[in-house]
Amino acid sequence: LFRSKGMGRRKSFLIDQRRCKYIKAIAECHSFSRAAQQLYVSQPSLSRFVRKVEDELGVELFERDSIPLGLTPAGHKYLEYIERFQALESAMKKDFASIKTGTINQLVIATLPFLGTYVLPKVIPHFAENYPSVNLQIDEYNNRELIRRVENRTADLALTNLAPESDLFRRRMLGSDPILLAAAYDKRMQQRFPEQCGNITSPIPIDLSTLQDETLIILHPWQNMRIAADAVCRHYDFTPKNTIEVSSLASAMSLVGSNRGMTFVCRSSISSIRPETPIIYFSMGEMQNVTAIMAVFLKDSHNPIINKFCDCAAQSLKRI
Repeated sequence: LFRSKGMGRRKSFLIDQRRCKYIKAIAECHSFSRAAQQLYVSQPSLSRFVRKVEDELGVELFERDSIPLGLTPAGHKYLEYIERFQALESAMKKDFASIKTGTINQLVIATLPFLGTYVLPKVIPHFAENYPSVNLQIDEYNNRELIRRVENRTADLALTNLAPESDLFRRRMLGSDPILLAAAYDKRMQQRFPEQCGNITSPIPIDLSTLQDETLIILHPWQNMRIAADAVCRHYDFTPKNTIEVSSLASAMSLVGSNRGMTFVCRSSISSIRPETPIIYFSMGEMQNVTAIMAVFLKDSHNPIINKFCDCAAQSLKRI
């Protein structure tokens, strides 16, 4: 994929754009002949070109016996790398252009969906007011993908609530966001905790073992709120009798409000998804700070807007 010599007059700095163009055209057309027509090259020369690429890689990219023509697993992986390299090259060109002119005015933020929904709206107006000329691009991903986006420089920073362990990154705390356990304040809870309806700022300490028979509503295993919840449960050796798996905090809190169980939730999201029915919140003690709102970015990043954004975010989130 990378070109090792012969830069010539091509405008690509990192990758051989002809390889990208040809392989993508064949994959989209599902045919060598149709791709050759689209590319204005002969089919034999296109076939030879692909064979040369496959020989260099040591794998076959296309299932030539299938009709229509399809990609092999290696071909799918090659296209993934093409997209990643092209995005990286585009980001590099933008960075170099900005460094040359000294006018970096863009910030690309990769965020968890729930932080993009519940936290960024509290930050963006303040930032836009202070830096109106900065173009913001905000994309939502799961935690693994957003960290990868920062690592390959297609995003300037990640907004997350669980920090990566890699030494490549700097982590900046933007605001506390303790993890709480939310349950419906029904008759049973009222009997156990009379006149103690714990709120988000004063949650009630709880021994999780006393809630062993309650249903725990959880998110999918790859979601950060689930990862944090699992860490809390492991720490306190807590295994609920029953669990219900849902795809979002909003769904989880809706079920809590319907008295279907209890769920772990971060304080930042509660104000936006609080059910109409009374809810009681429990503190997770020494594990309450397993989650926090933080910015993650590369240590060698040269974008000065990152620190400006972090300063504004930290100031805005003091009110959460």
